[in-house]
Amino acid sequence: MSYLLEVLGRGWAGRLSRVFKDRLNRNPADPRELLEKRERESDSAELQLGLGFAWLHAGEAAKARDAFLESARLDGENPLARIGAACCCEQLGLIDEAGEQLSAAADLDPDDAAVQFGLGYCHERQGRRGEAITHYRGALRVCPTMRPARERLAAIFLRQNALAAAIDQYEHLLVEEPGDTDLCLTLAGLQLRHGQPQQAIELFERALTMDPDNWQARTDLVDTLEQSGLIREAIEHLHEMCERQPAFADTYVRLGDLYGRAGNAGAALKAYMQALDLQPDYLEATVKAGTQHLRAGRHLEAATFFSRAIEINDRLLVGYVGLGVAQHEAGKSEEAISTFDLAASIEPNSTLLYSEVARLQLKCAVQQEARRYLQAGPGEDTAPPADGIDDLIDRQIARHEQAVAEHPHHPDAHYRLGLLLRQRGRLDEAIDHFREAVRINPAYTKAWIKLGLALHDAHRDDEAIPALQKALELHPDYVDLHYRLGVMFANREQFELAVERFEKATALKPDCVEFREYLALSLENMGLIDRAKACWHRICEMAPHSPQAARAKAALRKE
Repeated sequence: MSYLLEVLGRGWAGRLSRVFKDRLNRNPADPRELLEKRERESDSAELQLGLGFAWLHAGEAAKARDAFLESARLDGENPLARIGAACCCEQLGLIDEAGEQLSAAADLDPDDAAVQFGLGYCHERQGRRGEAITHYRGALRVCPTMRPARERLAAIFLRQNALAAAIDQYEHLLVEEPGDTDLCLTLAGLQLRHGQPQQAIELFERALTMDPDNWQARTDLVDTLEQSGLIREAIEHLHEMCERQPAFADTYVRLGDLYGRAGNAGAALKAYMQALDLQPDYLEATVKAGTQHLRAGRHLEAATFFSRAIEINDRLLVGYVGLGVAQHEAGKSEEAISTFDLAASIEPNSTLLYSEVARLQLKCAVQQEARRYLQAGPGEDTAPPADGIDDLIDRQIARHEQAVAEHPHHPDAHYRLGLLLRQRGRLDEAIDHFREAVRINPAYTKAWIKLGLALHDAHRDDEAIPALQKALELHPDYVDLHYRLGVMFANREQFELAVERFEKATALKPDCVEFREYLALSLENMGLIDRAKACWHRICEMAPHSPQAARAKAALRKE
């Protein structure tokens, strides 16, 4: 379900100006003050256009809009003035007027793909999905490779339960970007839901094969050099390989490993980061970069990389679970069980990484307490920090249990407590909390997967398989809810206003964590909030008086 709900969040451009950023980065030849002086002396369309850009760069959307409109009045054949006015109108919340300006620009140049996409974007935000489809297709007629247009079409088709049409869009996307794992997993999920398990099996297998953590580096000579203790020579050979074939991320990971063995931590981290530049979702490189930060005592940076690694590993889990479910639905029960075994074998990575992130948060807090104690003046009443950090996981479990007690209807609190309990080997308790998380929020994909794999580990496959199938189900009500939320989120000012009004109407406090967490979880389902950052924010809130918690709350409010 996770990747299918993400379909609903893909393709949103944010500000309309992002669609036209290559045209709006024009800088006026003269300062705004000089342009205003010239305007008083003589007026022209070009002068008004320059003023529009000057005001736009100064953050004055209303004044920029007036100047662009005046330029369009003076020169009715200039589509750029209409585009500028449309972007200003959208920024001011005038979506209908923005659409009118883009319609005028489209009349001047019907083959402008960005204008057609912008029109579709405006129509979709106003709930006119039929018109949106027409203009998104118009954009693709001019530019068949425009990914956002296909993504928004697929989102609308999924909302309409037109799975075949959504599949068609993602098939085109995968032709254009055959190495994109996310596209592969999404298309596999769509085909599974469309009753095509065999096609889904092939795509899930393809996605898992593409993942860099399944690659095997061909470095026999390097192996020989390393086994002979010739580390420097092995490093030199890998550098030569990188020069000859710079696009192979696994070579850089191997290089980082050798630098680590040689005691050069800086060079090791640099090599891992080069691997991540090539393959941002490379799990091994992400974990090893985090480990380098951890060894250097940079705990916050380590937690950031480990949080990202959790999300990468969970994506792998979606692939294996999807493959297993597709095999089960295709009648290949023995193969499905073997695939679930594979999923269960990599699932502990996420649990272990989450435990490490939770442990690092408390370690950061302990270090801050120590610094405050050491820096305290002679008259300050500051207690020394608590001794011992060996029981950090147990302390985090206690904090998570307290959070569950305070927010029993908060699904993510149950989910995170389940992760820690499972890491401690308390499988039955973990199952209970995963089950409670999905009872509260049936659209919580990660919790369904953790529940299913925990049940599989407990040899309760009669319960595990239905739970894993639930993880890939797509109930129309959930689709409609997430689609509407995505449209609201695209109208960022209206979204914030709606949240504020809801809180006031229900007499909730502005910093109510529970309501905002429900909202954040739905936005995460669609990929509209960075999951790795959200993971760290939530852990920090287990220590409500820490500096990290204050930053976390501020970040959650902002997102």
